[in-house]
Amino acid sequence: MNSSLPPGLKASEMYWFNLREFLLSQGYHLRPKFDPDFASKYHLLDETALEECGTSYSRPAIMDAVRVSDGTKVMLKSVSTSIHPHEVEIAQLFSSPPHLGNPRNHCIPLLDLLQDPEDSGKQIMVMPLLASLRQPLFDTVGELVTCWRQIFEGIQYMHENFVAHRDCTLSNIMQDATLLYPDGFHPIHNWMDPSYKHFARHITRTECWPRYYIIDFGLSRRYDPAQGPPMEDVICGGDKSPPEHLGAAYDIPCNPFPTDIYFLGNVLKRRFVYKGFPMSSDDRLRLYGPLSFLDPLIKDMTQQDPALRPTIGEVIERFDEIARKLSFWHLRRPGQRFYFLPKLAQLVRQIKNLFKWVPALPPYTPPTLVPLSPEMRAFYTQTGTKSPP
Repeated sequence: MNSSLPPGLKASEMYWFNLREFLLSQGYHLRPKFDPDFASKYHLLDETALEECGTSYSRPAIMDAVRVSDGTKVMLKSVSTSIHPHEVEIAQLFSSPPHLGNPRNHCIPLLDLLQDPEDSGKQIMVMPLLASLRQPLFDTVGELVTCWRQIFEGIQYMHENFVAHRDCTLSNIMQDATLLYPDGFHPIHNWMDPSYKHFARHITRTECWPRYYIIDFGLSRRYDPAQGPPMEDVICGGDKSPPEHLGAAYDIPCNPFPTDIYFLGNVLKRRFVYKGFPMSSDDRLRLYGPLSFLDPLIKDMTQQDPALRPTIGEVIERFDEIARKLSFWHLRRPGQRFYFLPKLAQLVRQIKNLFKWVPALPPYTPPTLVPLSPEMRAFYTQTGTKSPP
């Protein structure tokens, strides 16, 4: 360890350590290891406490905190307005009336916005503390159907407001796990409890139906349909595999809306339909039987030619049509690949749910789909001409 650093902190965490007093003055308290007097207690920590103290975020711009006024856990994100000039603007857009109260809006809400006191080019976004989508495994097909209905709905809401996310990969889709983990969860390693001493106790999604959110608008942009189909230079996010981002196409501006469709289809393909278990390697993709009904839709969403991909409204229409045809028992099949004993326990759970008349899906009203005009469909699918500077 660097002797110049406070015990338990890494160099990447010093930004937040130096902001601790300012954050407290704004009503946000960092974890104990950021307290100045923590160094005197560091040598007294047991092995578990030392391990928890050593956990840190892979992205230094992220930190968790507690809102002093009510004890609510929140997430802090430092945003450079020169590197990501549109992130705060888009977050504010979807966190303001009338968007904030719209149930179709799945953009993470902005609770507060702070100005970095030491750097005029940085702002600190305060948002709810969410959990990774990866854990726990989806217990049933119905749970996964419900999750993706919300994700598609959220991207549709963004597109309807002419915003392309441009990085809607698995790491940028999260869940409100407040009810899913009744005893709480660790902000960094969500599978651990807040004390970091035990695995976090969780229930199934069927028992609480969590809400899913889309996060990270660092690459997102809003466009004007009056200017025709948007043309954007390629900026690679978490998924670098879209055909329009590869080879010679990398230097050709493209419409970001069909790329959002590709990103969603590729998440479904590689993380669920062709993987079954999130930790298996990408070079061993295999079709997971209970989710094979999504394969034709995925192939259309990931077509080589972006102009041939469906719009997000068409994705939702086809997804709902497919889901309506699933039997009540199919919806109770494992949503992801389980090992033998967990799979047996899952079967017992579903038999019990059948006898208790527990629904395999929450109440759902299909949206009223309004066909796009030829001009608007072109806006979301075609390549336009780049405006002169």
